[in-house]
Amino acid sequence: MNILHIDRSVFFQKIIKNGLVDPESNITGCSTVAEALQLLAGNSFDLILTAQELNDGTAEDFLIAYSEAGFEDVPVIMLSSTDSIKVREKYFNLGVIDFISKNDFSDTKLNEHLDNLLSQDKVTSCLRNASIAIVDDSRFSLTVLKNILNLHRISNFRTFTDPDELVGSDTAYDVYLIDMVLPNISGRQLIMKLRKQFPMAVIIAISSLDNYKNILHALEAGADDYIIKTYDARLMIARLKTNFRNYCVMKELENRREQMEEMAVTDELTGAKNRRYLLEQLDRAVKNSDRYGYPLSILLIDIDFFKRVNDVYGHSGGDKVLKKLVSIIMSNCREVDIFGRYGGEEFILIMPYTDISQAAVTAEKIRKMFEAIIFHEVSASLKVTFSGGLCQWESGTGEQLIKKADELLYAAKDSGRNNIKF
Repeated sequence: MNILHIDRSVFFQKIIKNGLVDPESNITGCSTVAEALQLLAGNSFDLILTAQELNDGTAEDFLIAYSEAGFEDVPVIMLSSTDSIKVREKYFNLGVIDFISKNDFSDTKLNEHLDNLLSQDKVTSCLRNASIAIVDDSRFSLTVLKNILNLHRISNFRTFTDPDELVGSDTAYDVYLIDMVLPNISGRQLIMKLRKQFPMAVIIAISSLDNYKNILHALEAGADDYIIKTYDARLMIARLKTNFRNYCVMKELENRREQMEEMAVTDELTGAKNRRYLLEQLDRAVKNSDRYGYPLSILLIDIDFFKRVNDVYGHSGGDKVLKKLVSIIMSNCREVDIFGRYGGEEFILIMPYTDISQAAVTAEKIRKMFEAIIFHEVSASLKVTFSGGLCQWESGTGEQLIKKADELLYAAKDSGRNNIKF
């Protein structure tokens, strides 16, 4: 981290420089507004530490000049022996993002403060990967928020001065920071829209209005928290992390639930859907085909002489054959198709919106791809084929459709295997 320290006290400059324990931090000192602006023009800094009193002016003079010169993207922390709510409010309004008192200053406190900025705890790491939308029609406010986030190495955010641009976007964000006073739409209305559309997202209202009613309205609209301008960087990040921690827990629970649901319908060995899922989806596909009148075809597959493969090459060899067949079929499936393991070496491919002639083309393509494979990892000359029964639904249940495909499969076996009957 490259740090610019502006302070008329040479003694305090030495304390800061000698007190930093982070070997990757480089600090450059100066004592005037003019020197600081010159250094900013010729160098790249990640952070500015400024005292309140400088040799040619004040921190206020510097902040105005640095903003006018276009350096406001570099975050500023104030070091001052004069500390009060009024002083903090004044400098926060000028773009300062944090405040460290010189009165109880120590090397330990400074390093703890910088360590906190560069924190790598789990929540902070997740937050750095989260997507954040900031809606505020004040460019000054956006700049301050951007500086706070950038200082904490949170860079995956997008800013909006026009709320309509966010509303019209298809992008979903993990975190929303919403100003309560916006053009065309109130912050409360925007929060209600976002909460309805993204029930799990973190939504934080931000405003200079600190009365009870505004806070209540924001929270009732669906905001998770309410942060009052002006911004204190540590408080801002602490509140953001607190809300995001809850989001992470909920997201993790949701991911685990989805994983468990997926495991419940997936064949563990091959990764294809399991028998229970197949039968449920086939019944649904039959009902939809009956209701809406679109064609539906199914392909029942059985690997030829699979017992012989297991007997000669062991179950590990047989597993490789099963997995390869699944890989080939899944690579030829459309999004609407449903494919799974019916049992043992039998598989079913359900093809909605597909008549028998279209399904036959797909089935033959898969058969030819599979018969061309040589399983070198099992044996130098091992080739395997499958037989199939293909039929189109006309009437009856899913179970009856499988029975029909099974009869065709046996006909394929009886006619020499490695073919598809339909």
